[in-house]
Amino acid sequence: MQPLPQGQGGTDNLVDVVCPLCGSEISRHLYSVRDNAFQVTDATFGVRRCSRCGCGFLSPRPREDDMQLYYPKAYYWSYEGSGGELSWEELIAKRRGQLAAKARWLEDMKPGRLLDIGAMKGEFLWTSRQAGWDVEGVELKNSVPNPLSLPIRYGDFLAMDFDPSGYDCVTMWAVLEHIYAPAKFVERVASLLRPGGRFIATVTNFNSVQGGLFRQDDYPRHLTLFTKKSIRHLCARYGLVVARMETDQTIFGGALNGGLVFTTKRLFGYTASEAFAEWKQTTDPELFCCSWRGHPSPSMRTISRADRVITLPIETLFDRLGLGFNLTFSAARPLP
Repeated sequence: MQPLPQGQGGTDNLVDVVCPLCGSEISRHLYSVRDNAFQVTDATFGVRRCSRCGCGFLSPRPREDDMQLYYPKAYYWSYEGSGGELSWEELIAKRRGQLAAKARWLEDMKPGRLLDIGAMKGEFLWTSRQAGWDVEGVELKNSVPNPLSLPIRYGDFLAMDFDPSGYDCVTMWAVLEHIYAPAKFVERVASLLRPGGRFIATVTNFNSVQGGLFRQDDYPRHLTLFTKKSIRHLCARYGLVVARMETDQTIFGGALNGGLVFTTKRLFGYTASEAFAEWKQTTDPELFCCSWRGHPSPSMRTISRADRVITLPIETLFDRLGLGFNLTFSAARPLP
């Protein structure tokens, strides 16, 4: 990894922050992390837990004006794992299960006006339009492609003007953890919802094994690490009532798979940093699961095969208990 140039998000441009949800200045340092996934910097970031609301957050972290530097072009195609861009048909086919899982959160609602924040390439907008919704999107990064020229606006969500008649549903799929000031986003969402409207979002669960022990969050792009308690408090502050919370791995990844390999490598000589560096990188899928210190290893391949068999039932149990990594919630603006 190479540090970003000074003045462009490098190691000299990190800042310490207070809790981004409740503003408390009291927190404790848990551990340090690096950008192992896309390796745009070799800076070290701190993960802290707020002593008041219990959320986790990155501090020190990049400056807000520098955050775009931590999103390389490869980030916007990383889910597809194709090594390049896909056609729209290929993209939808690749995401079919994920899109169906998102749509299930709206299936008991009568289609109306929907605003998707963090719309990416418009996949969920397209799916929702097929289901009868009047859709509109916001994407925070103007470099994200829009293959179908769907109704997506680009830029600062907080600075945009919206139809005062409001929306029946606002969605944010794995967006809030990326936001520098998530509380302001939730406040704005609450103001855009019609009475009875819903705010549906997916975040990562800091109180999961994957989030805490296995550090599955995408650092430094994940800035705030949520808990059920912090979500309820944040929504209540702006008049939203959380009606449903669930954890599973159908919308986004974050499985326990890999935990046995990680534990084996730690037991037999890897430092935590070395093991995480192999696990989180995205360029060589076999480096972590089937290799030992960069060399192919039949023993690690065997352990990797056993990993999924052993961890899948544990992961299923955790999700049923609401302790999984990906946490989706639905909060409503009450009727008058």
